[in-house]
Amino acid sequence: MEHRPISNDPFASLQQRFLARCADRLVELKAARERRAVPGSSSDDTLIGIAHSLAGGAGTFGFPGISVRASELETLLIERSDVAHTALDALIAEIERTLK
Repeated sequence: MEHRPISNDPFASLQQRFLARCADRLVELKAARERRAVPGSSSDDTLIGIAHSLAGGAGTFGFPGISVRASELETLLIERSDVAHTALDALIAEIERTLK
C-alpha cells in the first residue's frame, strides 16, 4: 500500500485538478495554434475563452506565470489578433514548464 504525505494545504487537491485541466487545455491550445496557421480556418472566440479561464484559474491557484501569459494572450486576441501567435507560443511553453 502506497503512503502519501498528508498535505495541510487545503488548496492542494484543487491545484492538482487545475493542473490536470491545464494538460487538457494544452492539447486544445496546440490544436488552436495549428488552426490559426491556416488563414480563415477558425475564429479566435474559443481561444479567447480558454485564455480567460486559464488566466483566472492560474491566478487563483498560485500559478502566476500561466496567469500572466494567458492574460497577455487574451488581450492580444481581442486587440491585435494578427500578432497573438507569439503570446500563444509563450503560454504553451509556460504550461509545459509548469507541468514538468
